Amino acid sequence: MLSPSPIASLFLVAGFLASVSSASADWSNLGGNERVNGLVSAIGPTSATQVWSRTNLPGLIAWSPFVEGNRMFVVRQTQAQNPVVGPGDSILRCLSMSTGATLWSFDCPFSAGDWTTVCYGVKNGRVFVGRGGNGSSVYAPIYCLDAATGSTLWVSSYEIATGSYDGVVFMDDGDPIFTSHLELRRVDAATGTTVWSRARSCSVSGSCGPARDGDAIYLDEVGPNGQVISRFDATTGARLYSSPVMSGFLNQNSPICAPGGLIFYIRTQNNSTVDRMYALRDNGKGISILWSEPCRYEFNGRHAITADGGVTMIAPDGRLQVRDQLTGALRSQSDMSVVPASGFLSSLTVVDGLGRIFHGNGGGGNPGDIRVFSPTLSVEWSLLGIAGLNQGGPVISADGSMLVANTTAIRRYWTEPPCAAEDINCDGIVDASDLSLLLVSWGPCSKGACSADIDDDGEVGASDLSLLLASWG
Repeated sequence: MLSPSPIASLFLVAGFLASVSSASADWSNLGGNERVNGLVSAIGPTSATQVWSRTNLPGLIAWSPFVEGNRMFVVRQTQAQNPVVGPGDSILRCLSMSTGATLWSFDCPFSAGDWTTVCYGVKNGRVFVGRGGNGSSVYAPIYCLDAATGSTLWVSSYEIATGSYDGVVFMDDGDPIFTSHLELRRVDAATGTTVWSRARSCSVSGSCGPARDGDAIYLDEVGPNGQVISRFDATTGARLYSSPVMSGFLNQNSPICAPGGLIFYIRTQNNSTVDRMYALRDNGKGISILWSEPCRYEFNGRHAITADGGVTMIAPDGRLQVRDQLTGALRSQSDMSVVPASGFLSSLTVVDGLGRIFHGNGGGGNPGDIRVFSPTLSVEWSLLGIAGLNQGGPVISADGSMLVANTTAIRRYWTEPPCAAEDINCDGIVDASDLSLLLVSWGPCSKGACSADIDDDGEVGASDLSLLLASWG
């Protein structure tokens, strides 16, 4: 019979899960989860300890890796753009998380005028791939691949223009939602048929990605003399309503979500008079602006929320900040600027199960940096001067590995979590937080890939729950 404390904890799980914004076990898309907010339950490495490196897979432009179970998926692009791009120029590789060995590869079919291969994301054993436009300038079919074998499951009869910086979100059943600057489209993951498609407007032809919170899809769109965030219905595709206008004639970033109908949006165009981070709230009837703060210009900047109600952003002076989600009050900021030497800032931010903030500053085709901060933004360790970092990291997988896929190599960093297996969030106590993380991960799980798989039998289930409860306290 369960003791009173665990039973009481079960009633707290729902509320706790709402606060952690569906922390992701796998890195399925450009923001890690359906809310694209970079929050993960895994505990990232505590030092720059490298497990393996693949220096024989260089890439001219570094694209984001994705992870499901013990497999990593990443495109390695070897040519720049039309008319040079062609067959064999950008191969999707599936690598073993354990060893880095190539398990399979896929050369996405090429038609005249196409650009690089794009891996849109992975969900429920299906990898979605296509030929993305250089800023949504090219339309091409979607290829759905078996994540285990690389075999083609289906090819869409229609073409989409989702580009490398747009990204997708997945529904709970695995259906991907694709966007470009002109449309959004929900696709049946099993068959490739279109569930619905709708027109939308984006001020630029790239970085027009979606975020999902439950049945709400959020996109940035053009408004009168500025930009708005619009809500679409994920079931029907209907446009429901939009936010007040945020000043500025264009934008090159996508929104992220947090629980409670909160949306965060970096609206920047390299103009200090209108470059601001906005916090908005959807009350189910409309979207209002809660606060805004001046921020540094970013292209394709992807920030993160923290489980205790914070959100990251870059201040105009280049320092990384954490602000309160509801009020915008400054909680903490870094001592130094995190902008790369090139000045080309493109954040990729992850918050791990200990609240530590992993920040990559991009750098475009120039060297970039990855810094690991404590929850109060003191630097714990860094990787500086990474050649051509761009979107290539950091990404945190379910086992706590940090993956970096820059232009010269693909690398995995990992350190032994400093805690007992039952202490899933590694905070020194086995309690409701660990219980809720276990329940989030319930079900099949690749061996060695889930921190909640306490007995390492490939499934988070009753035996893991029993072990956790036995170590309570």
